[in-house]
Amino acid sequence: MATLVLYPHDLDLGELPLLLGNVGVSVHAVDFKRLRERGGLKTLGAPPANAIVILPPQHSALAWIADEPEVVAIMHPPVSGASLLASLRTAARVESARALTRTAREGEELVEIGRLLSSERNLPTLQRLIVRKARELTYSDAGSLYVIEEYDGQKRLRFAVAQTGPKDDGVLLDALLPLATTSIAGYVCITGEAVRIDDAYAIPESAPYRFNRAFDDKNNYRTKSILCVPMRNLQGNVIGAIQLINHKPKFDVELESPQQTEEIVSPYDQHDERLLTALASQAAVAMENARLVDAIQNLFERFVHASVKAIEVRDKSTQGHSERVALLTVAQAEAVNRIESGPLAGLHFTPEHIREVRYASLLHDFGKVAVPEYIFAKAKKLPDGRLDTIRLRFLLAMEQARSAEEKETIRALLEKIENANEPNVVSDAADETLLRALELRYRDTDGPRPMLEPFEYDYLSIPRGSLSDDERDRMQEHVTQSFLFLREIPWQETPWRDVPDIAYGHHEHLDGTGYPRKLKGEAIKPQVRMMTISDVFDALTASDRPYKKGMSIERALDILTKEFAARGKVDPLLLDVFIEKRLYEVTRHEDLLIKHVS
Repeated sequence: MATLVLYPHDLDLGELPLLLGNVGVSVHAVDFKRLRERGGLKTLGAPPANAIVILPPQHSALAWIADEPEVVAIMHPPVSGASLLASLRTAARVESARALTRTAREGEELVEIGRLLSSERNLPTLQRLIVRKARELTYSDAGSLYVIEEYDGQKRLRFAVAQTGPKDDGVLLDALLPLATTSIAGYVCITGEAVRIDDAYAIPESAPYRFNRAFDDKNNYRTKSILCVPMRNLQGNVIGAIQLINHKPKFDVELESPQQTEEIVSPYDQHDERLLTALASQAAVAMENARLVDAIQNLFERFVHASVKAIEVRDKSTQGHSERVALLTVAQAEAVNRIESGPLAGLHFTPEHIREVRYASLLHDFGKVAVPEYIFAKAKKLPDGRLDTIRLRFLLAMEQARSAEEKETIRALLEKIENANEPNVVSDAADETLLRALELRYRDTDGPRPMLEPFEYDYLSIPRGSLSDDERDRMQEHVTQSFLFLREIPWQETPWRDVPDIAYGHHEHLDGTGYPRKLKGEAIKPQVRMMTISDVFDALTASDRPYKKGMSIERALDILTKEFAARGKVDPLLLDVFIEKRLYEVTRHEDLLIKHVS
């Protein structure tokens, strides 16, 4: 509809009704000086795409009007009926063309809004986005979102989001309300019918719902026009409602007073209702999808933690290790994201990347379920019970010694064997004096027997840790077993498709000396490098390993620096961040543990 704006005092309006009968026109008779003081044509309350014909008073300064893009013609008195009618018809044609353009634009906006909504997986963020886009699309000053939820077997209405003003992105309220027709949103949710109200303060007594003026009274606000539509999912069920307040000429107009609201806010029309209904349908589907993603994610969380418990049942000595590695690795990723200069400034991890590396960290040792239990529990180099067998031989040898000096030599050698049975955290060469034990004999009932068997010497010569080469090979198989297990899960259908590969690499070293694939340098992803630092640090400081006592943080960091970073095994830049930011302290705070694990 075209708009005619005229100054009523200096014009002959006698022919105007007849003229307007031939053309659909919205007429505004105004004081132009007051109109300019109030903010111009936008305060008329007409949709901004309207084509406007101006009939100003004589001798008025009209530069400010000429700059308005909606003005089609300015007609100075005297104006004939024919010329006015021609101008109004031109304005009507312009308005029709603009309406088509506006419809196309709104269609494009709805498509873009649908894309934005479908790509947002975080439900609270999605709900704020829904209200924001609904307000922008319909030029609404305020808006809110209501969701039907069930509590204790009873359906309630959750007041989820509220926004007011063009700069407000909203707050999450999470207020529970009764699901009843006495509120506008409740009525819409129960009946499934849209509601348009021209003036919230003039709702007829016969209406089943009422408007609560508490917010208006408290904030000097004036709620006038209201539009509320139901949100329906793909099955057609109502899952909530979107409520909009105060239809403005443009979205970015700020309502500064109730008086201004009275002057410029207009009612919502059927076109606005159709637009909001279309958006509400998109929003409902997006919310259902987000809830489904949440449910799947919760399922993943439960599965991951059940898997971690399965590992810990097999290997109680590493209880809590996977959780701590996950915390330490996530802390590194978040710290790297905060770096703004230097060689790590270009490295950034999205929230999904961080969740992905967390899952990989929690599950990196799952393959241990395929490793024999005696290997987990092996606290000394020699197999269980073997040292007692050796002691018995040495005791017999001492009884058979021909002199006190020989007896003392045998006793000292036994002490060296007992010391050699203790694992080393850092590689250490075997004591060459143990070779003598291979040469010594004691007398058994069957004749002379060696005091130390060659295979026992091999165990005692293990340079680091408590596992022999064969046992270490069996233990190292857990990495491949973890990968084979994780590969069976359809991670490619989730945002965390690289979980198997990240977990697969946690024992790889930058210099190519790691296992199982001997990856080197750039072939090892940053996420894997961070997890390796976390894994080594926790293994060094853990107090519950059967083959060693937990060492101090200072000693562990020293080993990481000198034995790993300096020798090119771990990333020195990431290790510097780990140390300088004191990220190793993250596992000491229970609140952070709950934050990342729950």
